[in-house]
Amino acid sequence: MGEGKAVILAVHVNDCLVTGSSQVLLDGFKTEINTKYKMTDLGPCKWLLGIKIDRDFELWIITLSQHTYIESILTRFNFDDLKPSAIPMDPSALLLKSQSPTTLAGIARMKNVLYHKAVGSLMYVSMGTHPDITFATSTVAQYLENPGWEHWGVSRLPKVL
Repeated sequence: MGEGKAVILAVHVNDCLVTGSSQVLLDGFKTEINTKYKMTDLGPCKWLLGIKIDRDFELWIITLSQHTYIESILTRFNFDDLKPSAIPMDPSALLLKSQSPTTLAGIARMKNVLYHKAVGSLMYVSMGTHPDITFATSTVAQYLENPGWEHWGVSRLPKVL
């Protein structure tokens, strides 16, 4: 393509994102790829994999947000009533493997708790736009094999809003 010129194509399942060093280069790439594959150009990217993208061309700033995804997590796991916190996890919270259930009743109680899905959702947020919750998320993730009620405790799960 020449020195200092680049086209980057990101593909996820059936979604593509194309960016490059110049509009002329991008237009040429889109024309060429359209000869082989059916493609719909949706214009400038506003959303990608649940991440909202805002651009301020004058200030050269790109802002990424998962606010809508985070709100859906709060609703999905019935955390709508959580109060925002300045820190992702209570530093005095002590989570231990010994808090994992050992009785059939304790294991059965946790069987219907969506612990794995909640932790996975938080991992996606921490990797996308909130690295500040990574430590708290990885802490609760240590108990994925056999989470206990204390591990699930609302006051101990990372709060990102």
